[in-house]
Amino acid sequence: MLWWRENLATGIKRIDDQHKGIFEKTEKVLSLDSSSDKKAVNDTFIFLMNYCVNHFSEEEQAMLEYGYKGFKHHREQHNYFIEELYKIHTDVKTNGINEDALDSLKVLVIDWLANHISEEDKKFADSIN
Repeated sequence: MLWWRENLATGIKRIDDQHKGIFEKTEKVLSLDSSSDKKAVNDTFIFLMNYCVNHFSEEEQAMLEYGYKGFKHHREQHNYFIEELYKIHTDVKTNGINEDALDSLKVLVIDWLANHISEEDKKFADSIN
């Protein structure tokens, strides 16, 4: 299981609180399977989409405020996550709840937590601390 660790903190409270929130929600994402209730799956996508809109916007705003040199690359990664999430959501809407789509969602979220937050967000944090 992936857990929030203080060494992942950026030092910007609102961003750190949002990161903690996605870590807390991960258990629900990982528990989804083809027998999951349609509402639970839909609620998960809604949470993730709202998270992307709100969190990415705030994080990118902070990067601009601090003049972060890696902004463009970081924003491209955010856009990639949104595009992949949209593809998976479209698959579920078109083909119904299926293991392949849910496995893709789990891999996307795990990769995001294990790599993006711990590596890319950490680069931003290191640049301002």
